[in-house]
Amino acid sequence: MTLSIGLDVGTTTIKAAAYDAAGRAMARAERATLVLRSADGSNEQDPMAVWTETAACLKALARQIEGADVGSLGICAQGDGFWPLDERAQPVRHAILWSDTRPDTAADLAQLRRAGALDIVGRGCDTALWPGTSALGWRWLRTHEPTSAAKVAHVVTCGDWIGAQLTGAVATDFANASIPFMDIERRRYGDAIMALDCEDMRAALPAPRKATDILGELTTTAAQQTGLPQGTPVSVATLDIAAMIAGLGLSKPGDAMMILGTTAVVTILRDTAAGHEPPVAAAALHATEDVIIRILAPSTGAAAFDWFATLHPQSLGGESAGAIADKLNALVREIPIGANGVTFLPYLNGERAPFVSPAIRASFIGMSSTSTKGELGRAVMEGTAYSLRHCFETEGGLPDVPVHLTGGGARNPVWCQIIADVMGQDVLVKPADDLGLWGASCIGRAAVTGENAIGLTRRQGQVTRYRCDATAHAAYEGPYARYTMLSDAMRGVQHALNQPKGD
Repeated sequence: MTLSIGLDVGTTTIKAAAYDAAGRAMARAERATLVLRSADGSNEQDPMAVWTETAACLKALARQIEGADVGSLGICAQGDGFWPLDERAQPVRHAILWSDTRPDTAADLAQLRRAGALDIVGRGCDTALWPGTSALGWRWLRTHEPTSAAKVAHVVTCGDWIGAQLTGAVATDFANASIPFMDIERRRYGDAIMALDCEDMRAALPAPRKATDILGELTTTAAQQTGLPQGTPVSVATLDIAAMIAGLGLSKPGDAMMILGTTAVVTILRDTAAGHEPPVAAAALHATEDVIIRILAPSTGAAAFDWFATLHPQSLGGESAGAIADKLNALVREIPIGANGVTFLPYLNGERAPFVSPAIRASFIGMSSTSTKGELGRAVMEGTAYSLRHCFETEGGLPDVPVHLTGGGARNPVWCQIIADVMGQDVLVKPADDLGLWGASCIGRAAVTGENAIGLTRRQGQVTRYRCDATAHAAYEGPYARYTMLSDAMRGVQHALNQPKGD
């Protein structure tokens, strides 16, 4: 039996799995990794520590499949951030992560916005820049650690770093290279390098390659550290979201996926870049196909449900997430669409899509002395669904094909049905929680065999289809219009409240 391995190096968790040709996971391993957080908003990781845990994860997997033929290893990982390497492909310093918000970088970003540089970035890569990107990391390093900056020979992402440790080769794929310098339409680095004053970083950027290219073979040292066979072919690493989209077999313009995890993500495939001005959200090239992934990431997803449940530990408490959901769902089922006029704006941690407002905060609007826990609970679930719809509306309208939904919130059938009715489109939920791993493994196999990666992702497995109720969708039009009106108004209120603080 020949197995294909998928590796997913997340920000806090590293996972690996070995699949047979039918897509069955024959073995799986997982390790935690540490984020070094500071009170000022700095988020960093020690690349060597990330590699150590990755090697340990692969070694645990290798013990489970000892004696099996390993045909390929595909990699996906957290994206963006700033992972500087020297000429020997070793870390110059700790990596600055995608989630970094150190004050100096935030101030630098504001200056770039005033200078109009972000509009140039938007025209090129159709992305709203944020502090945790390689451009801002380079500008910070150049100012604050010039000695380290002088040692930088390669600027890569997390997955590229792991690929270098496995094979000794440095490369990046088009998905990982997309932000912030890529000219999405031309598939090459563009004017954003000059606009962001990063011309001195150009030579350190690897030329983008296809994720289905062979990066190299597992070195003797890496084989000893991971327990995997020396010479195992390794494909060029890709972005974790790109691997998830591949794992679902999404490849055509209009295909869409939503993730309802702690935060939320909406991804929509497009055949051309919209070139938003000012730029909104982000765009990345597909891992294997000639399409563009629009990525919108609302700050609050299933965290809103968890937050509300923890406010009622006696009535909504439980030993498991499922038990808690059952209790709240029982209340929500008794409440009509629109929560009897109560609207929840789900901005518990500010908002970043479909608009950017770090200071905006969540609120219930429309409560009265008779408002019930069930009404508030339904408003929380509806408000999060409205947020997802708001992203689609900003991107041109509601989907015209069924939308895939994954993440912890996808395990809640009441919430899934609400989302389907709000969207006006069927929602498809697969029970698999390994989409990134599976997508990475198929990309790795395609790199070796020359097969079509998307074709390889088809595997048997139950799909739950939540069918949109046309009557319910029509009933949601008024409450959704109320939500968008209140959202717009609250942004204005928040701006006014910030003025005395000088924000």
